[in-house]
Amino acid sequence: MPEAPLPSGLIAPKIYSKEEIDIEALRLQKAINQVGLWNLETCRTIAALTLEINELKHEKDVFLIAHSYQTPDIVYGVADSVSDSYSLSKAARDAPQNTILFSSVRFMAETAKIVSPHKTVIHPSPEAGCSLSDSITAEDVRKLKQKYPGVPVACYINTSAEVKAEVDVCVTSSNFLKICDELPGDRIIFVPDRLMGKHLTEHLAGRKEVINYDGECYVHATFTGEKIRSWRERSSIQGIDLKVLSHPECDADVLAESDVVGSSEKLMNEALRLSEEGKPDIMLITECGTADRVRAESERKNNLQWEFAVKLRLQEKKASTSGLKMPMRRHGAKKFVTSGTS
Repeated sequence: MPEAPLPSGLIAPKIYSKEEIDIEALRLQKAINQVGLWNLETCRTIAALTLEINELKHEKDVFLIAHSYQTPDIVYGVADSVSDSYSLSKAARDAPQNTILFSSVRFMAETAKIVSPHKTVIHPSPEAGCSLSDSITAEDVRKLKQKYPGVPVACYINTSAEVKAEVDVCVTSSNFLKICDELPGDRIIFVPDRLMGKHLTEHLAGRKEVINYDGECYVHATFTGEKIRSWRERSSIQGIDLKVLSHPECDADVLAESDVVGSSEKLMNEALRLSEEGKPDIMLITECGTADRVRAESERKNNLQWEFAVKLRLQEKKASTSGLKMPMRRHGAKKFVTSGTS
């Protein structure tokens, strides 16, 4: 797992008493539940930031949401809600607060704004991108529609707002098979994830032709069925019954080797369920933030395996608690606003 992110030195936190820092550090250590990476001293280094961010949230009536891929200091230190991107957008919609601070990559904050056009959505790291979302533009969709007139276009939720505006339906990793199955006609255009599209092609074989785009999440694309078989063989030699849980953004050979396929939230819930059933040997084929949450939220010790997931944390350019404080004060955070909002 990556090292715990420490304050960068760009933020001068508010001064708190030693007692307040100690109490907050203990809270953080208990919530994060990873003593190896997040010992008490590490938690003390961020305690002033988490204390002040939580104070500012109440003072300014802000609802802070964070994707599961974010680091534990954000997820357990300051977030009011943690889940996958669409669930968080719905949580933002239903929250009483009119200001939403979304700790995520850019397309997620745009999605929250689409779902809650009357609310102010603040994104602390507007430069934070996603290789899958960045692989396609609205112009790319328009060209596909010109080439295949009348064919319905479905896009994965991991796309920009301008792409979503050009398609017929937007789907998630939990519902894309069902929704695409029910679209009219015998052809469908699916963008942008070629690996999810490959899975969809197999699912709709004999019923619909799937015209796929060539985008991918480069980290999920790194996993292979051969890697999983190798892990299973090595685990079996040690007498370990390894359960493999994979995200649909992986290739078809990965999904075929997996025990469970689903969204990041589904994978986390399945890992927790397996742990409670006395099956703690789990390989998560997704970003390592999901493993952080399983470790923190399981009452049992798990033998979590991850090989490439760490790369996504580096790729997504996520904010630490230092970055989250900025938009509440003086940093040029991006606001997604429409006419009539502030």
